[in-house]
Amino acid sequence: MSQQHIGRMASVPPGGARRAVDTRLLDAASSAEAQCRRWSGEFRWLLGHAAIGPVAGPEPGAALTLAAAAGQHAVCFPRVSGDEDWLAGRSMAVVARRLAPLLAPGSEVALDLSAVTRAAQGERPRPEHMRLVVRGLEQALPGALQRYGIAPGRLTLSVRADHPGIGDLLRLRQCGALGHPRIAIRLPDVLMQALCAAGEGRSIAWSGDPLPLWQGLTGIGHREPGVHLLLQQTTRPPCTLSGGERSDAVLPLSLFETRADSAWLAVELRLDALPIDAPAAALAELRRLLRATLRLADNLVEQVEWPSPELGQDALVNRRVALHLTGFGDVIDRWGLDPEQFATVRLAVRWTGLVRRILLRESNALARERGPFPGLELRELQASLSRSFGTERARRLLRQAGLRHRHLLVLSPYGVFPSGNARRPLPAYLHLLPVTRFADTIAMHGDGIVRALPPQTFRRLLRLTWAIAHNRP
Repeated sequence: MSQQHIGRMASVPPGGARRAVDTRLLDAASSAEAQCRRWSGEFRWLLGHAAIGPVAGPEPGAALTLAAAAGQHAVCFPRVSGDEDWLAGRSMAVVARRLAPLLAPGSEVALDLSAVTRAAQGERPRPEHMRLVVRGLEQALPGALQRYGIAPGRLTLSVRADHPGIGDLLRLRQCGALGHPRIAIRLPDVLMQALCAAGEGRSIAWSGDPLPLWQGLTGIGHREPGVHLLLQQTTRPPCTLSGGERSDAVLPLSLFETRADSAWLAVELRLDALPIDAPAAALAELRRLLRATLRLADNLVEQVEWPSPELGQDALVNRRVALHLTGFGDVIDRWGLDPEQFATVRLAVRWTGLVRRILLRESNALARERGPFPGLELRELQASLSRSFGTERARRLLRQAGLRHRHLLVLSPYGVFPSGNARRPLPAYLHLLPVTRFADTIAMHGDGIVRALPPQTFRRLLRLTWAIAHNRP
């Protein structure tokens, strides 16, 4: 087990222990409530609870703050001319001006480099373009950020796994002037489909044998800290009335694909920090936590000082919440259950399904009270449905199905592993992976445990997670 995970487990306040509450966040959340006194007490209880914290906080057991809840952003490299002068130097000034307002408040930012030039339709990225961009990032970006007074160390660079210049990008892990940026590699669907087809003796539209690329990438991801592998197209809207979105960037701490310049409020809820040692008794506390957490996040959307107009607009229109539910493996161990037993898997799946139903119900209740997220375009939907169902029935359908938030529940396959000393061999916890079928977004948050897994188990985990992600109900 990695020292990072063991240290985190040890530092979490023991069941029921309280911690300091960020008063700025508490005041911001409470000010949005008409019944301020009632909800202020509930939010104070929530923020002092050991189960609630920031995603990948600055230190284990850190308290949730306003900056941490909205402190990660995804952007794309601005597509520019493919000539050497632009890519190796002049474009870095554009990049620095784009990153400065996001990095200056202390946020984490992921810059996607999958498409850096204005290529023709269907034209593949060229490796020499990535080489020029990497050279420019090494030579020009540190000085540009220094002029804005920004210390390096909070930058993630992402790219599609089939980009021919990925080897050049991986060199930047050694760049101290940029704070040794993390690298997020997006595994495309077509690669995973090609692997499945090759195993079944079928052919698919993939140039060459996908196995060498798969073995190479998973080998790097397994042995190299700071290199993260994540799956593409694993975010779906929980609201049946809204359509999906095209993801073209990566959220750096949560580690999932998203649309560039989208605003997210992210909170981690750790099941293993619930102070109850029996499943039935823990349920009431979990319900209360979920309700208070979603309401707090909804209140904060309009209170956060988003660092760019694009993020502010997206926050108001889409009201994105990323509630990371973690700690499955730890709580299964605490209850003395065997992860390989069918009854244990059934319990974990039932709990996760209940969590999702609670979140949907609470988001729907907030939509009835405050209105659904504006991006749902409720008036247009009602006008369209009224032609088929009549005005009253259309209004009733929308009232029952409308949600206040575009996104809600985030699950990571790494959450099924214990963060402390496991009672069973780690591969046994793969049996808990079916819980991810209830996720609105499947993330790779918490992948520090990767190097404690055997390489083949790591590869199996990725393939099983992809299969579950693309066969969710």
